[in-house]
Amino acid sequence: MAEAIPNVSILDGLNPVCELDADKRAGLVQRAQFTDLRWGQRLEASQEHRWIVYLLEGNVSLVTEGKPLTIASGTARARQPLFAEGRLQGYVEALTGVRLLRLDRRLYGILQQHQSQSGYEVEDVELNDTEGAMFAEVYEACASGEVALPALPEVAVRIQMAMKDPDVDVKQVARIAGMDLAITGGLIRAASSAMYGGASPVKSVRDAIVRLGLTVARRLAVTIAMQQVFRTTSPLLRRRMQQLWDRSAHVSVLSFLIARHCPGFDPEHALMAGLLHDVGAVPIFDYMGRHHPEVSEQEMHDIVEKLHGVVGELVVGSWNLGPDISQVVRESGRWFRDRPGKADYCDIVVVARLYHMNEEEPEGQVPGYHEVPAFAKLGLDPPNEALKLDIVENARDEMDEMMAVIKGGA
Repeated sequence: MAEAIPNVSILDGLNPVCELDADKRAGLVQRAQFTDLRWGQRLEASQEHRWIVYLLEGNVSLVTEGKPLTIASGTARARQPLFAEGRLQGYVEALTGVRLLRLDRRLYGILQQHQSQSGYEVEDVELNDTEGAMFAEVYEACASGEVALPALPEVAVRIQMAMKDPDVDVKQVARIAGMDLAITGGLIRAASSAMYGGASPVKSVRDAIVRLGLTVARRLAVTIAMQQVFRTTSPLLRRRMQQLWDRSAHVSVLSFLIARHCPGFDPEHALMAGLLHDVGAVPIFDYMGRHHPEVSEQEMHDIVEKLHGVVGELVVGSWNLGPDISQVVRESGRWFRDRPGKADYCDIVVVARLYHMNEEEPEGQVPGYHEVPAFAKLGLDPPNEALKLDIVENARDEMDEMMAVIKGGA
């Protein structure tokens, strides 16, 4: 008979699951089970392939390739899985009354992969039992495909594909961009703005693309199209999604302005990186809204804090946006990250995020944007007496223009 296990301490000392971060162990244990065997009862390896099985109490005989091995609870061997991954042959037989622990192997694989890829520990946000169960549920839903990852907007896909053709011309790109009024308006607005040297306004999307150039126009068009990703039909989620979009848009514009003053960076690519830094929250909002509309604001916040990185990587990975965007999604919440070598796009987004947060909550719980390693690595001028960046404060009109470009006039 199986029963749920709420106590995460049961994983202490069990290899390899004890190597997971505390929050991931909390998620894993919510899907765990106890299983009791009577004397002489068997457990076949072939029937347990989806579980990692540990011996907690009693003695068993593990039989593999006809060779028995007696394992007693509390020993070093009992702290290893009874059945190796992929092993379908063999069985264990209870030599006494036995209690086993079963952990979901697929869920462990997801948790372990994210930890190994991220290279850092997720923010230390404690989860209560309810939040821990939801944490595990959303992870499982990601693995099974139940969490619906947002699709790259159709116009963005068409523009991306067209730009792969070495013979593509302005007329073709203008025809695709013209299918979306927001993109059309945004490109015209960008080409007419001071930030792109618009001495005079342009009146057609074709002229806008000529002035901007194909590469800049493509990146801006894809960025503008991203607004569709942050929309929802759920009245319960509309406010949360709008807040997420507004915050992401502000961070993207700040990333653009910062990158423009840092040699070796493409401002439009920084714009995209800033816009997508928190995109993992979108499918989490959607899933929680459909399955757990009763969740509180704090619970939603804690779940998103824990999961947005790994879910965001799934999103940008499905869009093939490149490793640097994935790194931004994964690491831009690590305020004191200090990777060796030159500054990267993640450093830009870290500073942009903190600049925005310092403005929104001057007495908040985050460090000053100028107090983190990313700021020093980017070589930016020191803040002014008001602790502001002149490159930002002197470009407020441009920021308004850029916001209008991203939102496509919305």
